[in-house]
Amino acid sequence: MTSTAATSAAPATAGTSGGGPGLGWQAIRQAVSRGLSALGRLGKPVFWLAIILFILIPCACSLILAFSPRLFDQGSQWFTLSYLRQILTGSTAVAITNSLWVSGAAAALGLAIGFPIAWLAGRTSLPGRRLVAGTMWLVLLLPSWLPALGWERLVQPDGVMYRVGLNWPWMTHAIMGPIGVVLLLGLRCVPFTFLAVTASLAGLGQEFEDAARVHGADRVQTLRLIVPMLAPAIWSALAIGFAESISDFGVAATLAYNSNFSLGTYQLYAYINNFPPSFPGASAMGCLLVAAIAIPLGLQARALRGRSYQMLSGRTRQVVRRQLSRTGTLAAAGGVGLFYLVALGVPGFGAVSASLLGDYGGSFTLTLANYRALFHQADLIGPLDRSLGYGVVSASLTVVGGFIAAWLLAQRKAKGTRLLDFLLLAAIALPTVVFAAGYIFAYNLPIMSRLGINLYQTVTLLIIAYTASSLPTNARVLVGAVSQLQPSLKDAARTHGAGALIAWSRGVLPVVSRPLVMAWLLAFSGVFLELPISQLLYAPSSPPASVAINDNLSNYHFGIGMAQAVLAVGLALVAVGLVLGAYRLIAPAGWRRIGGAIRG
Repeated sequence: MTSTAATSAAPATAGTSGGGPGLGWQAIRQAVSRGLSALGRLGKPVFWLAIILFILIPCACSLILAFSPRLFDQGSQWFTLSYLRQILTGSTAVAITNSLWVSGAAAALGLAIGFPIAWLAGRTSLPGRRLVAGTMWLVLLLPSWLPALGWERLVQPDGVMYRVGLNWPWMTHAIMGPIGVVLLLGLRCVPFTFLAVTASLAGLGQEFEDAARVHGADRVQTLRLIVPMLAPAIWSALAIGFAESISDFGVAATLAYNSNFSLGTYQLYAYINNFPPSFPGASAMGCLLVAAIAIPLGLQARALRGRSYQMLSGRTRQVVRRQLSRTGTLAAAGGVGLFYLVALGVPGFGAVSASLLGDYGGSFTLTLANYRALFHQADLIGPLDRSLGYGVVSASLTVVGGFIAAWLLAQRKAKGTRLLDFLLLAAIALPTVVFAAGYIFAYNLPIMSRLGINLYQTVTLLIIAYTASSLPTNARVLVGAVSQLQPSLKDAARTHGAGALIAWSRGVLPVVSRPLVMAWLLAFSGVFLELPISQLLYAPSSPPASVAINDNLSNYHFGIGMAQAVLAVGLALVAVGLVLGAYRLIAPAGWRRIGGAIRG
């Protein structure tokens, strides 16, 4: 028996001394785990370094310029407050006031529309609910100037509305004014609200509703219990909506400008576009717009102070989807359909009809000549290919940084969290024109060349700027879902010997996989047709799609430009569909069930 035992033990001993496959694989896993743990320890310092280099320094350069123009060779004064005093008087003061109240109204409108849609799609038997998330990306993909042009084309005097016999001057006055501006900006806020609320609803299990029902609560009382649990997502949606609206340029330069309703971003653009340009004046305007985000940030901090929203754990139960009555189904489907008609139908009609006109837009004869030109000229289709690549790379970098930022924001007691919170939200409010100018001032300085940092007018700097501009919004969208994570999710894997990052990938990644996919798509959608940063920072002879479209629209090639825009939106939708389809096919069934619902 001893001999047999020794014989049977011999292979194991030989394998151990010789590095057999079992122990060798275990050693490799341990080495990888140690390497990932070390990388995890470096993650936070690297993240803060990236924040400083690619968000703080460009933003600081853009804002310091208002006080020290000589530092950037834009004036003779080392320190002055004259530019701030200048923008607080006259037409610029009116524009700032308009921007403040319009942005607040737009954020509230976006929440009022987006929250019910998110709830209906996530918790009820709404017909076509599977299409809601996908079509919401189409709303997000449209640059704000496209819906504005579509509405103008519809309601302006001698427009489509009047040509078909609808003589409604009240509609023209309503849309071509403050009401129309709030409507368009509010519609732009709906996708942000939908994404933020949907991510939080995914972590809100059935047990909370069951507990309320057990104690006799009806549906309204249950909703009053559930909604406060979604406070981080709701306040994040309001903050994002306010910041996105106050920094929007597309509506300000089209519908608002043509309605003689001045907004801060267009006044800022006027400072840059005038001859000679006044970059210090634009910087001063940017300072006020950034300071304005203290309003939603202060309200958010006051509302969430001292509260915990960690609800998602290993015991979270899958929610039961509520069956709507026939009347409720008709009302819900009609309301969601009306939103898409207003948000997509009108601008879609305007864009497609314009792309089918002759090149100069002077003829009402329909033609496919513009689309044929796109596929026969490399300089017209090339920008679309470039923007696809830029969007994929930028979105991948953004979602990593956005998750880290959201994780830090969720740790409300950590040092530096409030600073990071303000910095990220301030970066959202900072108009992208000024943000891009900050990259020019920061990375075109002679000291950068002496340090060997030659990034100006390169694709690398453009992608960095895309990522930095997308990260703040991305983090705000993810913070609702990340705030619900309980430490037990990662601790369970750690107790079984997994390293920090391995534990995260096994215990946390499955839970947040859906919000991360949504965050990736959000970043991709924002970058693909982004204009101000692209216009100022693109590499020579390599214009992205938005720059090429804008050039054609500005050079009277109206039909070509609109055809490019329509094709660009179509390509982006295909990319979004492929990502969502890949997640559905590749992600394990357990990952996809988290945050899902079952029929009640």
